[in-house]
Amino acid sequence: MKTRWAAPLVTASMLALMVVSFAGCGDDDDSPTDPNAGIQQVDIRISPGDQFVYNRWDLDDNNQKIGSSRRYEIEFARGVGLVGQYTDWFYRLGVDRTTNKRDTLFIRTETVTRQSNGSSYTKEVMAYAFTYKLLQAFTAEVAKLGNVTVPTIPSPVWDVIAKYYDNNGTAIPVGTEWWLTPETGVNMNFAISGSPVPVNAKIKASYAAREEKFMAGSKEVKTWKSTITATFNLLGSVNLVVKMHVWFSDDPDTQVRILQESSKATIPIVNIDFNIPGETQELVSWF
Repeated sequence: MKTRWAAPLVTASMLALMVVSFAGCGDDDDSPTDPNAGIQQVDIRISPGDQFVYNRWDLDDNNQKIGSSRRYEIEFARGVGLVGQYTDWFYRLGVDRTTNKRDTLFIRTETVTRQSNGSSYTKEVMAYAFTYKLLQAFTAEVAKLGNVTVPTIPSPVWDVIAKYYDNNGTAIPVGTEWWLTPETGVNMNFAISGSPVPVNAKIKASYAAREEKFMAGSKEVKTWKSTITATFNLLGSVNLVVKMHVWFSDDPDTQVRILQESSKATIPIVNIDFNIPGETQELVSWF
């Protein structure tokens, strides 16, 4: 079974897919008594009307670019009403200029102002229904087999897809991990042609790297990297692992890169192959 997960992943993490732009600016905190001294501050703020242009490529089994790039554009608009427990969220409106396919994601940042000196920092970035969309994509592909009993999945919530500070406002160390599903995972009991196929899905994220630099257009951009790992354990013996890497910046204020790795697995008993092609997306320009 060959299925393209890049779109839902990129969309959800922006990723988007799944995907995602953010506005703000960072500055250094030089106070010798501050636990964040010497660490670049991350201050990400979404602004309505901001527009960003990316190039997308498909990836081969070794996660190398193949074929021609495709132009992808996103724009932000202020959200209206209550989504989950929040009202301070934004629409991320995306369009693939090759296929003209459009997508929408709800996104927000948890930004805090320090009372001590008035400086601000973004504790974390959140996307609505990120975990839900990953589980939904998996169940939809299994359902394509036909004669499948599909389980229900947990309802959408706001998922933390990037994290930079703890609850005390101290910068967290690179390597910090957190769960998007319960640590024990989400159990999904499929039946394929009458044969039970239990699946346990675990999704977690990590703070993968700080201050990596990339070229976007003619500008060198400093980024903060998150990695999201979704592991689908089939029948207790086979793992389908899908990884997405996301690089955020606050100058320019956007998601600079996304890379969803290619992945393969075979469901035993029913002998069905999952082949998930990879995709990458890189910032080109912004307005």
